[in-house]
Amino acid sequence: MSPLGYRWLIRAFGLPSASLPVSSSLGTRLRETWQEDGTVQYEYPPQYAAGDALANQLEFALKHEGVNLAVLADLFRACGPAPIEAAVSEKPTGRYRRLMGFFYERLTGERLALSRAVGGNYVDALNPDHYLTAAEPEFDRRWRVRDNLLGNGDFCPVIRRTQRLEDALAQPLTEELSGLIGAFPSELFARANDYLYLKETRSTYGIEHEPEPVSGRLERFVALLREAGRVPLAELLDEAGLTRRQNLVVDPRYAESGFRSVQNYVGEQRPDFTQRVHYVCPPPGWLASMMEGLATVATRSHGLSPLVRAAAVGFGFVFIHPFEDGNGRLHRFLIHDLLHRDGFVEGDLMLPVSATMLRRITEYDAVLERYSRPLMEERIDYHLEPDGRLELRNTEEVASYYRYPDLTAQTEYLAETVARTVREDLVEELRFLRGHDAARRAVREIVDLPDRRLDLLLRLLHQNEGRLSRNKRGQFGEIEDHELERIEQVWQQAFMLTDG
Repeated sequence: MSPLGYRWLIRAFGLPSASLPVSSSLGTRLRETWQEDGTVQYEYPPQYAAGDALANQLEFALKHEGVNLAVLADLFRACGPAPIEAAVSEKPTGRYRRLMGFFYERLTGERLALSRAVGGNYVDALNPDHYLTAAEPEFDRRWRVRDNLLGNGDFCPVIRRTQRLEDALAQPLTEELSGLIGAFPSELFARANDYLYLKETRSTYGIEHEPEPVSGRLERFVALLREAGRVPLAELLDEAGLTRRQNLVVDPRYAESGFRSVQNYVGEQRPDFTQRVHYVCPPPGWLASMMEGLATVATRSHGLSPLVRAAAVGFGFVFIHPFEDGNGRLHRFLIHDLLHRDGFVEGDLMLPVSATMLRRITEYDAVLERYSRPLMEERIDYHLEPDGRLELRNTEEVASYYRYPDLTAQTEYLAETVARTVREDLVEELRFLRGHDAARRAVREIVDLPDRRLDLLLRLLHQNEGRLSRNKRGQFGEIEDHELERIEQVWQQAFMLTDG
């Protein structure tokens, strides 16, 4: 079967390989085949043939396969302005010809020379039935296009409306969260919240396989979490604001004065002391424009689901990787910030999202690799020096991959992860604390232990599922056997309450 649309363009112009959510071929009948990864392949009958003209194949792609910004950027770099100018001049009122011109100028920053005036009704840059789009589009009068992209030419993620994402966003999580808050005494909730801030801090370091931060750094990260949603967005996302927060989450010796000035990468050291590179970060010369683009995403995504906005900004940040250290922690902080900023989480409540990520760490790693693996396996060319310095050799060929990421999988992941946090991790913490309080009261009625002795006993019972192990029994010689038997019974009863 002959390729159509984006596949034809990639082959005809020798463009870098790309992961296509929708791909098309010319065959004998109309048929669709869904793959396990959620992509779909269409076979079209002969009447859909688009020939060997760029304009016709690009029009087919925009009409039948949607908008792939990365492929469009690669195409425009390869073909230059002339064929796009000719395509628009041939049909200056045509919907898809105007979109060709709009995307060319938006992605290249160059202005096309037109021989005929453009006209027609306004059309959407992205079909809002198929993509998450800016709630307040801007009207491009030159092309008669409603610009509803989430970003700009410097950085613009695309998030597709998959069934999985629609299902995740339809969950009544804010109502469930409000009901959960109302189901527990306010005093208990306040104590649980204090603990959740500590747990979230430990978890965000644990995700990176780092030891628990020393006291001062732990407290600084807790303080950072407590400011989520309280700082003006422009101040939060500018270089000075992010640098100040980077300084809070890393060892003071590695605090930076601004965005990195070196080519960075994410890797690990092998037993022979060589490096395995997992992800090559964007070149330092691009960071200023990409981070300005990310700030635009944060602004233009206002009004969308807080889960979508948090994913676009949070994962966009970590893939840009503007610092040498601390990017992962700041990425997870930004998720918290957007959830608080948009009212998904109210007041001072801490959702232990990082704890959920850590508990299911393979899923978190997998969703990061969904972005990094195609880059590393199919597109990038780099050289790693013995001293660890890395040279990126094909910057032009990979620019579109960095600047126009498809963050659909990451948004699906975050929406589902937050649902688990609300329904599992947060509930578990609250129920545990309620059971702990009940057990504490019940044990005191049997033996009135001093606070520190009681805390130790409860901790040992918890570690052994409500039984005091034989080798720990000697630590409580003052407790009679019949009293210990009763203590173990009331502990079990108290924590049975947490299952209801």
